[in-house]
Amino acid sequence: TLFCAVLGAGTHLLLCVVLLLLLALFSIFSPAKKGAVSTVVLVLYALTAGTSGYVSSSFYKKMGGDGWVWTTILTAILLPGPLLLVFSVLNTIAIAHGSSAALPFGTIMLVFLIYLLVTFPLTVLGAIFGKRNATPFEAPCRTSKVPRQIPTAPWFRRPALQMLIAGFLPFSSIYIELYFIFASIWGHKVYTLFGILFLAFVLLLVVTCFITIALIYFQ
Repeated sequence: TLFCAVLGAGTHLLLCVVLLLLLALFSIFSPAKKGAVSTVVLVLYALTAGTSGYVSSSFYKKMGGDGWVWTTILTAILLPGPLLLVFSVLNTIAIAHGSSAALPFGTIMLVFLIYLLVTFPLTVLGAIFGKRNATPFEAPCRTSKVPRQIPTAPWFRRPALQMLIAGFLPFSSIYIELYFIFASIWGHKVYTLFGILFLAFVLLLVVTCFITIALIYFQ
């Protein structure tokens, strides 16, 4: 259930990031306008919520699961839940210190209503379509029904080292671009190099795919 929920939420997040970069690349909205990026992210996340429900439910049904309702609920709250917790703490601190960056109660209720009336129903609707359109699982290669003993892996194939490698190589591919992004944020400047950012994002996806395939093969 958790694996399918993570898969659905990750697919939803990936789609939102790709659409956001494409809109910024073609100058559909102006990042220089205050709150433009946050508004676009909120609208994209709400309108593409059906993707997470469809992916998680179809994959869960494909793997032979029956409790698709709990999987759908977990998918819907897996990403917004921790974000809500972090936002609540930061916004409370901002209000306590009288900061102008704190969101008013009306804006918070508006975001909550968008999630309750748009995001969650679309997630459930996508889950229903995914459950109905799920196909039986077909292994890409012939599998044996006779179990065999799995030998002990050497030290360089242990999960801890492979997790370190899997995180370090994709991070190193976008380190330079992250430096310019953080320099723009901390320097109170507007980041406008979305073409280079899109290429760096594509490079990140390619490196992540290759590293994942290689590490799974080694494992």
